Amino acid sequence: MFDPAEVQLVFAPDAPRCACGTLEAFSREPSIPIVFDAELNEYHIVGAGQEKVMIHHCISCGGRAPASRRPDLFMHVSLEEMERLRQVTQGLKRLDDVIQAFGSPDYDQPAGYGHTEAAGSGPRRTTWHRQMIFGGLSDTANLHVAIGLDDKVQFSFMPKARD
Repeated sequence: MFDPAEVQLVFAPDAPRCACGTLEAFSREPSIPIVFDAELNEYHIVGAGQEKVMIHHCISCGGRAPASRRPDLFMHVSLEEMERLRQVTQGLKRLDDVIQAFGSPDYDQPAGYGHTEAAGSGPRRTTWHRQMIFGGLSDTANLHVAIGLDDKVQFSFMPKARD
């Protein structure tokens, strides 16, 4: 089975745009597992389980694939807002601190955040952590709280989806 953790992706943002038409032609061929998502303006390789891997460069000429519209789906979180959220979460070290400061989360996912260690000389290890999401603290960002051992917390700020 395909394991995205084993793939090292290299992107060349300065490469010229693809002009050879190979991706477009392949995406029209039913026997080739390349599809075009018109809404996102992206080409993907589709696996047997319908998982998708985005194509960033043409497999024929190496040129850049079209610019994705994916960023347009999410709000912009300003540096000022990220700093405000950092200040709001500063000093919160454990789950009890977070609940006392913010109340109940909008989402509580028992296995919401996974981390896979890089493969070294032994097998990779994936660890799943409880994750809570608070959406009411910001107009543009959701606060994600990963809860680790001994209820210690880590924060990340994720842009909200546009309506």
